Amino acid sequence: MSVETLRQLRLVTPRLVLRLPTEDELHALFAVAEAGIHPPEEMPFEFPWTDDLQRERFVDFHREAWTLWTPEKWTCNLLTFLDGKPIGTQEISAENFAETREVGTGSWIGASFQGQGYGTEQRAAVLELAFRGLGALAATSGAWEYNIASQRISAKLGYRQTGTRLLAPRGEPVTHYDYRLEAVEWHSPIAVELLGLDDCLPLFGVLPRSG
Repeated sequence: MSVETLRQLRLVTPRLVLRLPTEDELHALFAVAEAGIHPPEEMPFEFPWTDDLQRERFVDFHREAWTLWTPEKWTCNLLTFLDGKPIGTQEISAENFAETREVGTGSWIGASFQGQGYGTEQRAAVLELAFRGLGALAATSGAWEYNIASQRISAKLGYRQTGTRLLAPRGEPVTHYDYRLEAVEWHSPIAVELLGLDDCLPLFGVLPRSG
């Protein structure tokens, strides 16, 4: 089964649609990143890719996730669309999902779209994909000590903080908070439609539904 099957997958919330992009939409997303994601004195990513934004590298990053995809190890970088235009991305990933039933998430939204609840909405969408769609048992996430917005989203969606680590995305140690959410603790605050998922299940390492 081709990863192209994933192009039919849609996560639809009251205001957003999350799906794989076309080539032109990836370039449109690069323009969103170019316009700014975070204050220059902060770095919300473990790999500081926004310090050296390059269009081809940005596009290749997304292409590579599809090229390297296997049911045993996958990274699904969904673009988040508002009124038909990309405003950010929401990643969900897993390794040996069939055995672990655990996913991780990561995301970003362009600075001009922040503070309007879109971050909560897009993460709720992939948590619904994980728990209701794929049958995950747990989801993990993380946030730097200065990324208050991300911390608030995790708290709002029911995550528990499980620990702290020191990481150095720019060479200087920064405290990173680890979060975990169990399936039994998950209650989506918004309605999420999962469209086109059934044909994609084997790509995630999940047996197709019978009947």
